[in-house]
Amino acid sequence: MQEITEYKMIDIGFITPSSDYLNDPFRGDPHTQLYLLTHIESEFGNKVNPKLIYLRVIKREFAHRHIPECDIFLHSIYTLDFEEQKDIARQIATHYPRTKQIAGGPHAVTYPQETLNHFDSLIIGEGEESIKQAITDFEKGRLQQIYKQDSKINLNNYPFSRRHFLPKSTTSREGMMTIKDGHKYEDILGTTTLFSRGCPYSCAFCAMPQTKEFDKGTRYNNPDKIKQEIEYLKKNYGIGGINLLDEIGIPPNAKKAIPYLEAIADTNILWRGQTRVDSLTPEITKLAKESGCVALGLGAESVSQQALNTINKKIKVEDTRRTIGLLRENGIESRVYMILGLPGEPSDIVEKTWDFIEDTKPDLVYLSLFTVRPATDVFNNPEKYGIKNIDTNWEKSMHLFGRYKTETPTLTFEYEKNAPWGKAFTQQELIDNYMDIQARLREHDMSHL
Repeated sequence: MQEITEYKMIDIGFITPSSDYLNDPFRGDPHTQLYLLTHIESEFGNKVNPKLIYLRVIKREFAHRHIPECDIFLHSIYTLDFEEQKDIARQIATHYPRTKQIAGGPHAVTYPQETLNHFDSLIIGEGEESIKQAITDFEKGRLQQIYKQDSKINLNNYPFSRRHFLPKSTTSREGMMTIKDGHKYEDILGTTTLFSRGCPYSCAFCAMPQTKEFDKGTRYNNPDKIKQEIEYLKKNYGIGGINLLDEIGIPPNAKKAIPYLEAIADTNILWRGQTRVDSLTPEITKLAKESGCVALGLGAESVSQQALNTINKKIKVEDTRRTIGLLRENGIESRVYMILGLPGEPSDIVEKTWDFIEDTKPDLVYLSLFTVRPATDVFNNPEKYGIKNIDTNWEKSMHLFGRYKTETPTLTFEYEKNAPWGKAFTQQELIDNYMDIQARLREHDMSHL
C-alpha cells in the first residue's frame, strides 16, 4: 500500500511595521508588501498561505504581540524603520525560533552586512525572482544568505497588487481627493497606487542614485495594465479617485505620457500625483486635466539656483514658475515641495523663498527641512557639501517636520562655517528659517498641515 504523505502549506507573513513617526499611518499603503504577496500567491498557489501582518496604529512596544506564527517572515526595510524592524525580528526569533526571516528594501541594499546580522537571509535589489527562489530554497531546506536579481525586471510580466490582504476600510478612504479650493471631492473614496518603478535622475539628497546597480532604470506599467488595476479598484472597493505615489507620476517622455494619460482617462476616475517641473508641456498638462487630474505635486526643492545646482537637481527655478502657471491655466491644483537648509543656499534664502511663493501663488507648499540620509551622495561625500558631524541615529532623519504643528525640529548634521559656496547657516539658523516660512504659510493658508 502506498504511503500517503501529509502536505503542509507554507505560512508566509509580510511585516508592515508601526512606523510610529507617521502623523497619519494610513496615508501610504504598504505597496511593496501587497505587490510581492500578490506575486507569491500567483506563483505558488495553494502551496503557500501569504498574509500581511499590518502593525500600523499598534503601539510600537506592543506590536510583536500581534504577530502570528509563520514559517517565513518577510521584511522590507527603510532606514527610518530599521530600529523597529530589528526589534520585531528579535521578538520573532524569541517566540518562533524555527522560523526564517528574509529582509529586503533600501536599507538592506545600503547596509547588507549590518542587516544580515539581524535576519537569516537578504534580498538585494528587485525582488520578484529572488523571493520566488528563496521560497523554493526554503521548501528544500537550503535557504541562502543573499539573493540578487541580475536581469532587468519587466513590470508587465507580473500581476498588479491585489488588496484582499487588507480590510476594505483600510484600502478605500474618504478625503483623499479633497483639494484646497473646494470640497466637492470630499466624499469620494480613494486609495494610493504605483504604476512605475525607479527614477532616472541623481539628486544628491536622494538614496536612489546610489542603489541603481540593483534597480534597473525607470519603468512604467503599460496602459492596459493600468486600466485593469483601476477597474479592479473601482469594482471591488468603490474607488473614485487615486493618488499616484510614483516618483514621477507622468512619464517625462510625451510619447509615453500620452497613452499613459489616455489609459487613466478611459477609466473615468479622478487622480492626483507628482511630477517633474521641467517635463510638463501645454499639451500634456491639458491632457492630464482631461484625464481626471485634480492636483499635481512639483519637486521644486529650492528657489536658489545655486542650491539646485549643488544638489544636482537638473532643473531651473524658472521651470517651477512656468509649471505652476501651466497648472493654474488648466485648473489643476499646484502643490509645491520645497526643502529649506539645502547646501548652497544664500544668506537671503528666506526672503527669496517667500518672494517666489507670493509671486507664483501655488495652492499649497509642502515645506521640509533638509536632513542627511544614508547612501545619498551628501552622506557619502559630506566635505563636498560643507557638512560635518552627521548624526547616524536614523530615526531622526525625517525631511517632513511640522507634523504636530508645534514641533520644533532638530538636525542630524551641521555645516562648516565656511562652506564651498560661502558662509553657511548654523543649525539654529536653519531651524529658524524653516519655522519662519512655515509660520507664513500657515498664516496665508498655504500650508499642507
